[in-house]
Amino acid sequence: MADTDFMLPDRVSEMAKLDLGLKEITVRLLNRDPTVQFTNGTRREWKREGFRYALSRWSEFMKIDGIKARDTVDFSFDENEQVLSVEKVVPYVMSSK
Repeated sequence: MADTDFMLPDRVSEMAKLDLGLKEITVRLLNRDPTVQFTNGTRREWKREGFRYALSRWSEFMKIDGIKARDTVDFSFDENEQVLSVEKVVPYVMSSK
């Protein structure tokens, strides 16, 4: 996976029916005030166990939303509207031992 792509969980890929064809998905950053919404493309990547799907240009809205590598992103996917909504971002905290 390139660092500019966000791999989608298999369940989201199935609900978006990306196995039938790549398409654009609407992304909503609900944790922003005001909410930010944009359209983003998808891409397919071959893995040993089959295809995985990713959002392209993920780095652009990581910057908009202040998301850093290893942060936890809570999101939902509305199958009817085909919208991926980022609900919460939890910053990664390195544990001190």
